[in-house]
Amino acid sequence: MRLNPIFAAIEAGGTKWRIAVGTSVKQSSRIEIETREPNETLDEVLAFIEREVKLQGPLAGLGIGSFGPLGIDPSMPDYGVIGRTPKPNWKGVDLKAIPRRLDVPYQIDTDVNAAALGELDACAPLQGKLIYITVGTGIGGGVAEHGTISSGIDHPEMGHLPVRRVAGDDYPGCCPFHGDCLEGLASGTAILDRWGADLTALGSNHEGLPLIANYLGQLVVSLTLVTAPRQIIIGGGVAQAPGLLEQIQQEAHRQLGGYLSRYDELDSLISLVQRPRLGSHSGLHGAFLLAQQAARAET
Repeated sequence: MRLNPIFAAIEAGGTKWRIAVGTSVKQSSRIEIETREPNETLDEVLAFIEREVKLQGPLAGLGIGSFGPLGIDPSMPDYGVIGRTPKPNWKGVDLKAIPRRLDVPYQIDTDVNAAALGELDACAPLQGKLIYITVGTGIGGGVAEHGTISSGIDHPEMGHLPVRRVAGDDYPGCCPFHGDCLEGLASGTAILDRWGADLTALGSNHEGLPLIANYLGQLVVSLTLVTAPRQIIIGGGVAQAPGLLEQIQQEAHRQLGGYLSRYDELDSLISLVQRPRLGSHSGLHGAFLLAQQAARAET
């Protein structure tokens, strides 16, 4: 590998893609494009990367963090293939077409797994499990520990966990698969469907804020009880609503009910549940790390 290798990183979201080419996120050329039809989107991504390769030199590796569901097992034929997404025309799209065209070593994982990896790197030397939750159009989660992404035979689908309904909430849910799972009740799509605006526009005194905080607090409690993480990061557009994170922290503390002595004090729960240290760059930073891992695997 050259002294200052060049990497390409892609954060492929359901509404927009971020692409960077360079030695790191900070030292890179970047663009952001809207997610359109698959062929149109991939052509624009490839055109940018190929243009940067001419300017910067050949790529040592490529990392892709994509919206899902997504095949993440390199030994399986569906590796890098988008699964049963509700996004029109994207089911079955094979993201391996990008590295194959570029003829470069690559790794592909979910956008939230990549974000978890990026945040874990930013939290170094954190010892233990870090969980990244994104609350946007949908809800997803990724896990990283010991410098790598942690998945089983598939990637986590935290947004589709069942939750206990808040008393008086008669909204049927918007998930096309489960109706009133967490994503169906508390995602940005659900919020817009419920009240016709996002949480920020609704304001800090709107009834929606404590309701959404309750559901997301349930997720925090479930993850804490099942995985005992060192850190839970909550990102995504919905999570930026003023006051929401604080209400999630308070809800999770209340719902734990004093069972875990580690979280007897609210401050300890506040330390557990935080905003992304990398801001909006968690996923792109994680994709760079995937690219570096792909390059090392080739040497």
